[in-house]
Amino acid sequence: MKKRKVTIVWKYIPQYRKSFYESMKIKLEQMGIELALIYGQPSRSEAARKDSVDISWGQKVHNTYIMVGKRELLWQPALLLLQDSDLVILEIANKLLINYILLFQNALGMINMAFWGHGKNFQAKKEDYLSEKIKQILATKVNWWFAYNELGASVISALGYPRERITVVQNAIDTNELKTKFEELKPEEIEQVRQQMGITGKRIGLFVGGMYPDKQIKFLLDALVYIREQIVDFEMIFIGSGIDAGLIKDASEKHLWIHYLGPKFDSEKVPYFALSHLFLMPGAVGLAVLDCTTMGVPLITTKDRFHGPEIEYLVAGDNGMIVDAGDDPQIYARAVIDLLKDENKRLKLVDGCWSSRSKFSVENMVENFANGIQSALAK
Repeated sequence: MKKRKVTIVWKYIPQYRKSFYESMKIKLEQMGIELALIYGQPSRSEAARKDSVDISWGQKVHNTYIMVGKRELLWQPALLLLQDSDLVILEIANKLLINYILLFQNALGMINMAFWGHGKNFQAKKEDYLSEKIKQILATKVNWWFAYNELGASVISALGYPRERITVVQNAIDTNELKTKFEELKPEEIEQVRQQMGITGKRIGLFVGGMYPDKQIKFLLDALVYIREQIVDFEMIFIGSGIDAGLIKDASEKHLWIHYLGPKFDSEKVPYFALSHLFLMPGAVGLAVLDCTTMGVPLITTKDRFHGPEIEYLVAGDNGMIVDAGDDPQIYARAVIDLLKDENKRLKLVDGCWSSRSKFSVENMVENFANGIQSALAK
């Protein structure tokens, strides 16, 4: 009997997704299904995050990025690599030109096509209205959907797509290494990192992630200055990279209590979580919430419409906070100050992190995804 083949086509492989692909390949092999992965290189703005990795068994192609006005389009030369696939899984994004050809082939019954993603762009702005309308139409033209979580599934089903053909994968990252490293970390190791950074403050904030406009870096920096005025032993650690990293570098040169470390991945991040009291990310929140629940650092964000669907993992008042700050960084800052001054309230959120950290894992995501693939192939 011929082994069935599933191919995932993605722009590039971010570091946080590598463990999922490796585990998925093993899981599907056990089910008698071959997994192929086609990917390219990140765009210039994505490359600034410095998180692109390769996978030895994947097929790397050369992406061509095309600017049409202010719109970026992407062509991936992968059509010939898909001819023997029983299921092709792609990201839903209007800029991916290959999607239009494959949607046409899917309509003719030439391929079996599925989308994997949010169901909509949660960072869409008013000027993206037409783009989002096109996406809504395209979203219903595939044979199966792999939704990041229940929030994404509700978006897709609201478009009239059959709920029975949607698999909720519960988007996650591999937190096992983080959890193990965190639990093995010795107090003297934490103290050594503190001394190496020159941190003398007793209350520490942390930001780990991409540094780009939707993260509201300027808003956060303004809030930090206000926090420092009210709490003189407050210090802030920034980890990550992106097009707005320059704002943080400038701030760290001006304020010695702001520390910028550049990008760090996997267990490299652990000592800085262990040092920190709160995770401060007023802008778009995504999978960072899982880092926070894994290592017991409550995430404080704002009521922002640009959050990814993973925001549903943050339960306000239980394992983090969502501040209705509008455009006022001082409102956000006051909420942070209140938590830093009220240790009992902060520890309640820490307990909430510990309680929720086992709910979302890459193992569960692989299991959900693999079962969905099996169902999609059966249909």
